[in-house]
Parts: sequence; C-alpha cells; structure tokens
Amino acid sequence: MASNTVTAKKTSGFDSLPIAVQMLIGIAVLILIAVVGFAVFFAVDLLLLDFDPIGKLVSFIFS
Repeated sequence: MASNTVTAKKTSGFDSLPIAVQMLIGIAVLILIAVVGFAVFFAVDLLLLDFDPIGKLVSFIFS
C-alpha cells in the first residue's frame, strides 16, 4: 500500500531559528519595506511635482 506522506526538502534554516529571532527578522523586513516604499514615494513626488519635468516639456513643446 502506498503512503500519502511526502518528505519535505530542507530548503532554508529559517524554521530552525528561535521564534523570537524569526519575529525580529520579520519586523525588520516589514520596516525595510516601509522605508523603501516611502523613499520611492518621496523620490517620485520630488521629481514629478517639485521639478515638474512633464509640465516643462509640454510648455516647451506648445510655447
């Protein structure tokens, strides 16, 4: 009779870390994602709204 169990391959050692370390790594990754997101947002905001390259290009073409 065939067994329905599948043995999983060990792909990373993250699961073997203590739960507190996993939690700290998870929080650090979430903070990193937020920081990168805000940095990209403010870079795009600064570029598109403050320097207004599209408006300058349109006014240059149609003036």
